[in-house]
Amino acid sequence: MVKIKICGITDLKEAEIINQTKPDYFGLVFASGSHLVDIDTASQIRQAVDDDIPAVGVFVNAEFAFIKRLVDAKIIQVAQLHGSENAEDIKRIQTDLNIPVIDVINEDKLHRNSEADYLMVDARTSMVTKNQLNDVDSNLFVAGGINPNNAQKIIDETNPFAIDVSRGVEVDGKKNIELVKAIVAVAHNN
Repeated sequence: MVKIKICGITDLKEAEIINQTKPDYFGLVFASGSHLVDIDTASQIRQAVDDDIPAVGVFVNAEFAFIKRLVDAKIIQVAQLHGSENAEDIKRIQTDLNIPVIDVINEDKLHRNSEADYLMVDARTSMVTKNQLNDVDSNLFVAGGINPNNAQKIIDETNPFAIDVSRGVEVDGKKNIELVKAIVAVAHNN
């Protein structure tokens, strides 16, 4: 079974979609963009979503104290790093906060941050090849332009630990329960 993260949850209606569709993770974005949530909203969403579905906090060069605040408040259970965080930053989050880290990689840092618990490749922006992916350990998240129509092809090509989906399950900028159901089924049937 391939795991799946539905990222960019922004409100309680989307939190209910997570509860109904049971992905393996859901993402709360704390970096600028259309899916940005503040701490209060993130807290409400975390409280609304079943405890057995971990929340992944998405960060770009966030201060350690900010990540710690979210962990201490039990809002997030995993940190996903998109910025220029280094191995020392990853170790500090793992050790001091005792949560797993997903490090978003590209061809320039394919092996640099292998201290992370999981690696993520964005299929749209990365030039990482399938051969390079095969050299990476099995804890790979694949993201970028994935939707119910192409999810199986991407899973077949990359053999990931998990796929990460956001806009690919949205209609008019909001998560759509039918699209989420469809893509969770694709992932979980592998």
